[in-house]
Amino acid sequence: MTQPLLETSGSSTPTRGRTIGLVSILTLVVAAFGYFREATLAARFGVSATMDAYFGAFFIPNIVYIVLVLGTLSPIFIPILLQEETGRDRSGVSDAFNAVTSFVLMVLAGLVVCGMLTTRYWLPLLFPGFASSTVALAERLIYIIFPAVVFLGLSGIFAAALNGFQKFALPSFAPALSSFAVIAAALLARGSHAIYIVGIATAFGFFLQFLVLIPAVAALGIRYRPTLNFRHRAIGRMLHLGGPLFLYLAVANASMLIERNLASRLSPGAVSALTYGMRVFTVPSNFLAAPLAIVAYPHFAREALRENHGELRGQLSETLRFVVFLFLPATVWTLLNALPIIRVLYERGQFLPQDSLLISRVLMLYGIGILPNAIAVILLRCFYAMQDTVTPLIAESVDLCFYLVTAPLLLRRFGIEGLAMTRGLTFFLVTAILGFVLARRNFIKIDPQTLYFFIRTATASFAMALVSWTALHFLQPWFDSGGTPLRLGVLALVFLASAVTFLIAARLLKLQEAARIVKAALGLISSMGWMSQRRSLG
Repeated sequence: MTQPLLETSGSSTPTRGRTIGLVSILTLVVAAFGYFREATLAARFGVSATMDAYFGAFFIPNIVYIVLVLGTLSPIFIPILLQEETGRDRSGVSDAFNAVTSFVLMVLAGLVVCGMLTTRYWLPLLFPGFASSTVALAERLIYIIFPAVVFLGLSGIFAAALNGFQKFALPSFAPALSSFAVIAAALLARGSHAIYIVGIATAFGFFLQFLVLIPAVAALGIRYRPTLNFRHRAIGRMLHLGGPLFLYLAVANASMLIERNLASRLSPGAVSALTYGMRVFTVPSNFLAAPLAIVAYPHFAREALRENHGELRGQLSETLRFVVFLFLPATVWTLLNALPIIRVLYERGQFLPQDSLLISRVLMLYGIGILPNAIAVILLRCFYAMQDTVTPLIAESVDLCFYLVTAPLLLRRFGIEGLAMTRGLTFFLVTAILGFVLARRNFIKIDPQTLYFFIRTATASFAMALVSWTALHFLQPWFDSGGTPLRLGVLALVFLASAVTFLIAARLLKLQEAARIVKAALGLISSMGWMSQRRSLG
């Protein structure tokens, strides 16, 4: 029988539900730092050509990291390391780790050198609408930020190794150090060269993120020694599995390149507006879907290695139910409260009320894809666990063709909102393709019981929406007249009322996921109190 995703036991050792809760809390801390970073940058530089240059300079290094390390290497690195483990002997794990890390380090260094030498050629092609001064500023920031991608790549490898052996806490928290460095620089830097200080802090933050993971990896018994053993079987498996996955991610991120290219042609600040909107859009995914995927994926990978894929089907079904239960109300709440969310996060300093209106519309159009994007995150982990990287590539290829046709049409009709609308629709298309393939393989089954579950979740979400709208309607005068602390308090009250209403409605509708959430939360609080008591006694 498949263990429910959030089932807890009486053991003092945290179960999977508590682990997800802990990772979620750490992810929330990281997200808080990340969005405080964005708010600090927005207040300091606003929606401006300066921020266009910064986000433009950060874009390609970030794409390199996402495609090569976070997207390609991390998912396939976990099963590769698990296959090398033989009991407590991790010498094989160390050999595989050394070979793969040295190979990736060499590839990243080559990409950095090549990218920096050719910046003046590809940057104007990527952002053809930038003014010459914006291009010049972005080019200088690239020279500062791009070399640190090596450290960011190594931190991704270390995080994958730790997650593979179910050490989730430190990898989940480490990115907060990068945000902290940028926040400090944005607050303290003065004068016309402040953006360069922010660029230096961005690079230094990547280094800190790498540095803090070194002792944890060493504690696993993994010892890194530089090696050029490119014939190691781990590299062969990495290239075999990673080739289609790399192509998948390259295709998936091609639409992001096109989106920024088209946005740069609109007006100064358009690239910044899309970036701010996308950062808020990813909050539910980062806080909820990412922890679920991080914790579930090693279990998926282990079950996929068993005969007939073990209990993978049951675990996938449980996880998808929980994703729908969480993200359907999250989607509704975000769409209803897009404007107050943006005003709380960004509206201060150089970030003006008209900027809030624009970015809230972008967020609403991105936001229609919150639920399908979260489902796709889990479905992709299932394909990765089965070492199938071809199906995701096909799905994203179809999606890219759709984007190439639709984005220019909607851009001409609706401007920047057309780009956001197209992006929101693409999440539905990819998820539909992945879900269809898994359904054909009998990993997903849509039956009357599943439809009944969805209807009950939608009903609870509707009740939540009524309470959310009513609460904000009555509190709107306080929100409009107050500063950031009061606005944050009002939004927090609206969120609390919404969450309580949803959970109560879910319990009345006999949705067992509501009870599991409460049980896991109480278990997490209990275990955290127990650990705090131990520290005080110690």
